[in-house]
Parts: sequence; structure tokens; C-alpha cells
Amino acid sequence: MSRVLAVTQGHIGRACLLEKVRPAGAHAHPVHHVMIELDGACHEYQVGDASAILSPCRAVLVNSHELHANRSVGQGKSTILMLYFSPLWIEDQFPGLPSYVRFFRQNSVQLQAYAVELAQRLARHMLEAAEINTPELEALFGELAEHLCHQYGPTHPNRERPARINDHRIRRAIALMQEHLEEPLPTSTIASRVGLSRSRFFELFTACTGLSPKHYINMLRLQAAVQFLADDPGPIAELSQRCGFGAQSHFSKFFVDQQGFTPRDYRRAALPVAQRACAHASIVAL
Repeated sequence: MSRVLAVTQGHIGRACLLEKVRPAGAHAHPVHHVMIELDGACHEYQVGDASAILSPCRAVLVNSHELHANRSVGQGKSTILMLYFSPLWIEDQFPGLPSYVRFFRQNSVQLQAYAVELAQRLARHMLEAAEINTPELEALFGELAEHLCHQYGPTHPNRERPARINDHRIRRAIALMQEHLEEPLPTSTIASRVGLSRSRFFELFTACTGLSPKHYINMLRLQAAVQFLADDPGPIAELSQRCGFGAQSHFSKFFVDQQGFTPRDYRRAALPVAQRACAHASIVAL
């Protein structure tokens, strides 16, 4: 089982430090994100239709709503820094950037020594910080995020409109998915409510979002789960229901399949260091 070592989050977004030993299934996120391996063997990812290599000097870049998955994991453990960028922060960095722009131009890039060193410093501070967000963490996260996004993000010649289409019925379908996250509607019901046959709905939804309806709702569930686990101290059984799962075991399996680690492990890592130590001591005592 993979393990979450530390988490930090703030206005820039969220950073998660992982010890990875197992692959994650196909999933997507509603935000742009970058994976940086700090040590360990190479990993192969599928990002959209392309293959991307993650290694200690090579990062994987994934655009929002882009389906991606681990195709293979190298031997032994790997330490990976995952960076997820807030849409509001992206908007501040790239004012006036059209929403249709493909943000990252490549799926895999060779990192400069400067970026590798920044990532290593951020990881060390995440492990040592007394809180999940300190001025030092925010400064390091900001410096690394700005470098990556401006180095590999959109340029003016890259701002061509993509082939994906925009349809008001699919926007309404997405709104229905968000409104009914706790009690998900059947796909056939959503299709009917927006005035489409089931087959036409699948075709149009994929053309508009790049994801199937199932992958899109899973993306919404995963995003909500991560937010709840970091911000809400309530029982995980309650959080699983709020994400549309009837049983906590189903939620835990979904989370592990998507992320490679358990919901409880993520919540523990999102605690301040002192609370993290207490939680670990309680588990050992049991």
C-alpha cells in the first residue's frame, strides 16, 4: 500500500508527499497538476492517449479533466511530490487566459536542477513543519509552482481552440452530478433530464469533457473526498455517504483504487506534526 507522508495546502493549491509502492487506477482531477519523483525507480503513466515517464529528473504534467493512470511502477518504494494548482491561483498567474486553452503543452518534461532542488526543499519542509501551511511552505510552494507553470504552461502561440465542443445540455448534466453527489443519479436519468438518449448523452459528454460520465463523477467524488478529509474532522463513514457511497468499505476501496492509499492515511498526513505523532501513537497502542 502506498503511504501519504505529508500534505500542505493554501491559496496556491495542495501539495502531497507520497511513498508510492502501488499504481493508481485511471482517474482525473478538476485542476492542473504536476508529479515530481524525488527518489526511486521510473514509473510509466498513461496521460490521455500518450505515455509519460516519471523519474527523479523527469516530471509528469497533467491538465485538468485529463484521464491518467499508472501503467507500471518500478521495483521498491518511490517518493513522489504531487502538486495541485488552484484555479484562482492559475487565474492570477495567467490573467485573461481563455478557459479552453490546453494548459500544459507536454505530458512529460526534463526538470532543471533548480526545480529539482526546490522540490526537495519543499518536501523536507513539509515533513518538518509544525502546521500544514506555514509562510516558509507557502513561499517554497509558490516559487516551485510559478517556475513549473510559467516554464511549461501556455504560451501565446499555443492558445489555439481545441476540438472539444461546448454544449448547454452537458453543462446542465454536470450541474446535476454536482447537486446529487450524495445520492448520485443514474446516467440514464441524467440523460433524460437534459433531453438526450443514453447513447447520445455518452457520445456528447465525452466530446465535451474528454471523460466518460463515470470518470467525471468519480473525479467529482475524489475531489470532494480529499477536501472533506483535510477540512472535516467527522467520521469517515459520514464522509463516504456525502460522496455517494452507501458503505465506508466501498468508499475506502474507491479511494485506494484512485489514489493508491487509504482515506485514513491521507487524513493523518493532513494533520499538524504534533497531532500526527499522537495519532500514530494511538494506533501503535492499539
